[in-house]
Parts: sequence; structure tokens; C-alpha cells
Amino acid sequence: MKIVFAGSSEYAIPALKALLSAPEHNVLLVLSQSPSPQGRRQKLEATPLAKYAQDNGLSVFCPEDVNSQESVDYILGHKADILITASYGAYLKRRLRQGFALGAINLHPSLLPQYRGASPIRTALINGDKQSGNTIFRIVAKMDAGPILSQKDLKIYDGENYSSLHDRLALQAAELLILLLPALPDIQAQEQDHSAATFSNKIDKNDLILDFDRDSVSLENQIRAYSLVPGAFASFRDTKLKILAAEHTVSLPDYPSGHIIEIVKNIGFSISTKDGQLLVLQVQAAGKKIMDAYSYHLGARLSVGERIGI
Repeated sequence: MKIVFAGSSEYAIPALKALLSAPEHNVLLVLSQSPSPQGRRQKLEATPLAKYAQDNGLSVFCPEDVNSQESVDYILGHKADILITASYGAYLKRRLRQGFALGAINLHPSLLPQYRGASPIRTALINGDKQSGNTIFRIVAKMDAGPILSQKDLKIYDGENYSSLHDRLALQAAELLILLLPALPDIQAQEQDHSAATFSNKIDKNDLILDFDRDSVSLENQIRAYSLVPGAFASFRDTKLKILAAEHTVSLPDYPSGHIIEIVKNIGFSISTKDGQLLVLQVQAAGKKIMDAYSYHLGARLSVGERIGI
């Protein structure tokens, strides 16, 4: 099968890697987003998928407008059988969607119609879901609404964070894709139940702020959803402290919410919440490496009663 593959984030890399390892497939072209400013110096950097493709000697195309006449002519000029997308991040107009003999398909890390949109993995963790999964579907005009070709669930482990779940879902998506492609011409896609659709949104900076006036379970889920990157945080001693792992408990503290109430030797420290407390296990101070919370305490010399998250 001759393939044009489109993607941007790390989620797409295992699928592309699997295609490159399959001798029956030929990736003619990789599409990705244009380089964007990254880091404090705002240096232009290629997307993770573009970097991977370039490192493997693939032809990479990163147009400003993938739907322009010039871009579409160039892409369709490769005479590929199919367009496969995974976390590409750009809307594809009709001429691209319908310009391939076997159509255009997308890999999406949720069990559609649940969690259409930009952040399905984080949304599942924020909601405390016990199950996630992947869906491969035909791309249509409406976002993530196309008929389903393949779908498989994946258990979310207790306490699992975004980074771990993302990587497991990316590997599962790659496996599903390789199994699907030989059977694709004969598969009858199943329409989604659009009345059951739910949605996930792009991350807002305010989503990362920890508010200890909330209940401890929702705080733990928020921490899991943004760990290890970009990391949920609280203000502490006039700077940001990222909290990357924590466990909730419902035992009520003597302090009002948002105070350090206990130092737990060799483990971490507890913060009072609306309905209990949060045992912090892993942190990252501004400009520092990730460390366990007790080691952070030894350096920062935390005090019971200190306010956090002002």
C-alpha cells in the first residue's frame, strides 16, 4: 500500500514506525505542521513526528496551508492509495479527504463517539475514567465524526498519568493500524452514535493551576492528567511548584485547605484540601529537575502550616 502519513505529536510516531517496518507498505510522504517557536528562546523547532521522519530519511512536507491548491496538488501528485492521519492538528478539506482510492483515515485515542476533539487522553484522566482506547475512522467534514473502521479498549491503571497512558495508547494505535490495513477494502464502516458524542478541549493555561479548595480526588485526577508535561502547579514561595504525582485521602485535617499539614518521612508531604488531604509524591521546582517530594522537602525545608497555592 502506498501511503501519505500526516501527524505532529509523539502519538503518531509508533504508527509511522510500524508502517516503515512493514515491507508491504511504502510511505511516500509525511505531512506535518510547520515549525513553531519552542522554549524560552522561542526557537523554531520541527514537530516530533517531522523530526522522526527526517531522521529516517523520509520526504517531509510542512505547508502553512495544507488545503491550498499548491499543497493539495503536491500531495495528490504522489499517487498514494491512502492518507493516514494521527494527531495532525489541521482540518482537511474535501479534495484531500477524497483524493485517495482508499480514502483518508484517522487514529484517535478514545472510544469514539466519546471525547472527540483535541485532548481525549487528558479528559479521560480528569474524569477519573477506568478505561480508554483507540478508534480508527474515516475522515469526514465534521471533527472526529466519521464512520468507525476499528476500535479497541485499553484499561487505565490506578494512579496512571498522562505520559504513561499516552505511550500505551500510541503503541496500541500502531498495532490496530497494521491489523486494519490488509482488510480495509472489505470492511464496512459503522456509523457513530452522534447523540452520544462527548468532547474534549484544547489545554488552557488556567487548567494547570491547582486549587486546594477543591476535593482531593479531582485534584489527584488533575495532577495525573497533566503529568509529566506540562505539569499541574501551585504557587509556593513566590514561584511555581509543579506537582507531578500525588495520592488523595479523605481524612480531614486540622488546617483549612491549601496548607502543608504533615511531612511524611521518605515519602513526601501532605496538603489540606476541601474534603481531606493530598499526599504529594513527586514535584518539580522552577528550573529544577523532577524529584521525589521528600527530597524536595529536605532542600526546601518545608514547614507544617505553610500556605501553598495562593
